[in-house]
Amino acid sequence: MIRRVAALALLAAGIGCSVPAAAQAPAAAQPFAGMACELHVWALGRPNFVPKSNMMVRYTPPTAEQLADPNSTVNIFAPVKRAQALGDAPLGQLFPGAASVTITRHDEVIDMDKTPINAIKARLTPSTAPCYGDLVLANMYAIFPNPDAPYVMYGLGGGLLASAIAGGDRLVMDFWLQQWPGTKGKPQVFRRKNDTPLPHVRPASVEMAAAVKDSADANLAIFAETVAAKRAK
Repeated sequence: MIRRVAALALLAAGIGCSVPAAAQAPAAAQPFAGMACELHVWALGRPNFVPKSNMMVRYTPPTAEQLADPNSTVNIFAPVKRAQALGDAPLGQLFPGAASVTITRHDEVIDMDKTPINAIKARLTPSTAPCYGDLVLANMYAIFPNPDAPYVMYGLGGGLLASAIAGGDRLVMDFWLQQWPGTKGKPQVFRRKNDTPLPHVRPASVEMAAAVKDSADANLAIFAETVAAKRAK
């Protein structure tokens, strides 16, 4: 199996928005019922790390044209851009029962060399909101088992999962979440790595950009279900 690991090209702008929480769970499973909540979205990376080529991997810095092209591989697989593009609906599902969830996407990168994710014990912003959460995209990469297979254009949206071949191209995402209210004043912390299929489309294309967005939202929805299940225990 050949793995192409997307470089952690971290570039985006912070955006704030407020959405109603999509909560369909029973009242007993709604710890945020009626609350106005904040969710801050981040990406983990190594902003000061300079990759070097070796016998296994040849590193080529992105060109100015690639950086300017929203459909280039370096931009499609940039973790901050992926975090910024996560859908409001699956993000809101992280706070079942909340009256509203104000979402802020940050362009600051959490430097894993200075702040390992397991060392984070406090809020990543100075907010004092009673209902608060930090969601971090801790890792992301694509797996292409058969890079020589012919490209097939699939419909996006509902066709993403239905058309993908089991064991084919996949997007792997590792999410970490801390949330207040927690237990005894401490946050609840959740982490899970999942993967979802990608249709085998032409790389560095509009089709690939749309497919990765759909797959990322599917990964987030799975993570939200995992968090709800663990919280209910």
